[in-house]
Amino acid sequence: MENLDLIDWRMVGFAALWITGLAMVLSALGFADYHAAMSRSRFREEVARPRLSASINLGLMLFCLGLTGSARAWWERALWIVLATAFAAYAVHALRRLRRDR
Repeated sequence: MENLDLIDWRMVGFAALWITGLAMVLSALGFADYHAAMSRSRFREEVARPRLSASINLGLMLFCLGLTGSARAWWERALWIVLATAFAAYAVHALRRLRRDR
């Protein structure tokens, strides 16, 4: 049990955040590509739909939060937090648009 001090659990948690965020973005983009091919629509139209837009923005928010933990300078952390906040606002906007369209 004394070897548990060798793992920086804080960095593992932040790495899990940005990896999960990128996985979310990639899966949403893959779904948009598939749906565009099946419905013979444009990829850009599919990505602009509220559900996919919310997924992409939430994934980007997680990515930014994950990189906040690995930032060294205070201004880097501040920049990542500002970006995460912006992506969260875009995600909320897309979810409100999705709720309104129903």
